[in-house]
Amino acid sequence: MNAVRSLLLAASLALAAADAAATEVDAATQNRLGLALVELRVAQAPVELAAAAEVLDPSTLAKAADDIAALQATADASNAEARRVQALFAADGNMSRKAVEAARAQAAVDQAKLQQARTQLRMDWGSAIAALDAHALHARAESLLDGRTAWLKAEPLAAPAPGFQAAGAQLGDVAAHVLGPLPRSTSGLAGGWLLEAPGAGLMPGMALTARLRGAAAGAAGVLLPRSAVVRWNGVSWAYIATDATHFERRAVSALAITADGWIVGAPFKAGEKAVARGAETLIALDAAPVPAAADAGKPGDD
Repeated sequence: MNAVRSLLLAASLALAAADAAATEVDAATQNRLGLALVELRVAQAPVELAAAAEVLDPSTLAKAADDIAALQATADASNAEARRVQALFAADGNMSRKAVEAARAQAAVDQAKLQQARTQLRMDWGSAIAALDAHALHARAESLLDGRTAWLKAEPLAAPAPGFQAAGAQLGDVAAHVLGPLPRSTSGLAGGWLLEAPGAGLMPGMALTARLRGAAAGAAGVLLPRSAVVRWNGVSWAYIATDATHFERRAVSALAITADGWIVGAPFKAGEKAVARGAETLIALDAAPVPAAADAGKPGDD
């Protein structure tokens, strides 16, 4: 008999656990609690990589920007002089051929120095930065020196899939812009990426954790708003309306967590309605003690 009672007790506990996942709330109570629903829509989970990020010292970029601005001005001046000498030589011969050749040679030397500086810039900062003209480069450097923006080197903590291209990044709750790939890697796992973020609170040398978002889409799922996800007993939960008065509690496992919410897969489906406001209240109802049945535990039930 004790064995039978143990089996019945186990079965009743299983049923109680199953019933706990579905909560009944009538329409009047829903209105009083302020429950609000949102329809789940299809979303693509981005491909993401965890990365180690370091705030970079802007002084080297500022020096490179100043050098390139000076070399650009010199190259422009020598090119203009070469054109002037050539024009005078062609017009009336007031300039000698030797003067023309000397002006051309000087222009070529100055252009080569500028090109060398830009090549070094590309080797240090990547092609995207090397492509900036002198004015744009100087403006970026000034923004970094003033602390309005900060540049970071982000290197994946694990080798990415072949062809991975970073399209965005997160530094905690702060969104960062991907400027382009860096030409060097210090981790040895993969090439790094140059990020730009608001400069508030970021100082050269600081180490942070970043998440790099790939340009390609990942697994398909549905978007669950952040407000729909609540923690209880160490598990993330969400409530789905199964009819007008019943709400099914489901464990949430995210394919990805974005600024808009959690992208989740099965058993969540597009078109279902999740509790976007008031999920904490439903959890409280579930957590409340359930009164024991009136006849439970009567003596003599052998």
